[in-house]
Amino acid sequence: MPRQASGDTLDHSAYVQLKDMILNKRFESGKLIIQNQLTELLGVSRTPLRKAMAELEMEGYLIRTPKGWYVKEFSLEDMISVFELRAVLEGLACRLAVANLERADFAYMRALFQHAYEELDAKGSGDYYAADKKFHRLIVMKSDNAYVIKTVESFNIIETSLTQGLYRSPHETYLEHMEMISALEAGDGDRAEELMRSHIRGAIDKLKAGIVSGSLEIFR
Repeated sequence: MPRQASGDTLDHSAYVQLKDMILNKRFESGKLIIQNQLTELLGVSRTPLRKAMAELEMEGYLIRTPKGWYVKEFSLEDMISVFELRAVLEGLACRLAVANLERADFAYMRALFQHAYEELDAKGSGDYYAADKKFHRLIVMKSDNAYVIKTVESFNIIETSLTQGLYRSPHETYLEHMEMISALEAGDGDRAEELMRSHIRGAIDKLKAGIVSGSLEIFR
């Protein structure tokens, strides 16, 4: 007989699938999520689904009301706050990571961006977007600071801020990433922190510019 999945496995499966659906905009913000339809779609019962939804509520992706759960719609102020938090935390992570990064890490980070940048015209920004997330997560983990890591992971700060995709063109950020890597390799934590903060705050300027120009497409 095939072994049945455990409760924990079902809970995690429902969580992963539902989160992926939210990040890929399978639900309309502000529209009630129909749980009966989801149980059939995800192949789980209501119990693991509810646990997954409760977890995603704690992470800020869902909002629960007396009528049920809705996907949170992030306002301009929300997104700016998330990027401001990222600038502080990842700037600090850069300074701390200097002591923990090795030669292989620098080669890996450069290769990530160089490959994605070279393939930009042929493949679009998808690979660069993935490289961007891997780079920022690596810096956070290499900080080796439990409080920084837990804060970033608990609130899914990087994932939340990048849910909409890239806010600035790779042509604009590629050299910034290379400069940060060079500062880290040189062991200049203060310079790396400064560069990271400036890099992340560049997205805030784009967010504000989107509102000024009357375009809200980036938030939807």
